[in-house]
Amino acid sequence: MKLLFLDLDGTLLNDKKEINKADMDAIDEMISKGHKVIINTGRPLYSALLLSEKFGFLREGFYISSFNGGLIVDPVTKKRLKYDTVPDEIVRHMFDEAYKLGLHAHTYNDEYVVSERDTKELEFYTKRISMPPFVVSDFRDALSEGAPKIIIVSLDGKERLIEYREKLRDYENEHNLYSTFSDSRLLEYANPLANKGEAVRFMCRYLGVDISDSIAAGDEENDMPMILAAGIGVCMKNGQDTLKSVADYVTERTNNECGIKEIIEKFILNSLCQHI
Repeated sequence: MKLLFLDLDGTLLNDKKEINKADMDAIDEMISKGHKVIINTGRPLYSALLLSEKFGFLREGFYISSFNGGLIVDPVTKKRLKYDTVPDEIVRHMFDEAYKLGLHAHTYNDEYVVSERDTKELEFYTKRISMPPFVVSDFRDALSEGAPKIIIVSLDGKERLIEYREKLRDYENEHNLYSTFSDSRLLEYANPLANKGEAVRFMCRYLGVDISDSIAAGDEENDMPMILAAGIGVCMKNGQDTLKSVADYVTERTNNECGIKEIIEKFILNSLCQHI
């Protein structure tokens, strides 16, 4: 059995937020032969499940890893397999520091994007992932188990988020947080166990599969931990140069050109994992 870990945006999804038919046919073929697909996305579970329902992933052969590996579920039983959160007091500090720099901050519960301010950034983000907003005076009124992750948003360029990240670097290290960009407008903070590389290691242990039999594909900075953790790390042709520099393989095709079919045929259906 081989495990294929797939990022969504820019990887499995094309630029129209659809899945190319040839990619889906290749996925169905690999699952029919006993292999597994783990959707490994930075999106919240709510959004990941909406897309999974749309594309037919709520069945045997699939697992859903959301929040960059912070929350993993079996889509058939809906059982939580892994859930790692950030304590409320850390969320409070990160929110307040974002406000000082004029940046938007939000987190999540199972049903909503939770924000203390109704901003254009909140509107942008909730439309982007098709998840409704919930504006409260204090985020703790909407959470019961800690925060799955924190998102700092800037629609004015990555530089303002880089400034925030550098200002909070010592705090991040002191409190053992994990930060990453999932997009040039989105800076994410999470529990250190909530990253896509930990999702690869966890699912290999859970399913009893040697990590050498895992393949991971992505395109952005938040995909780097899984690219490094998997037996074979693949960067899409349309991916970031920093990711290409550490990947074992870069696809010849983009997310719009059936790059996932290329990966499946090369490394799973033809069993070439040991020949890169």
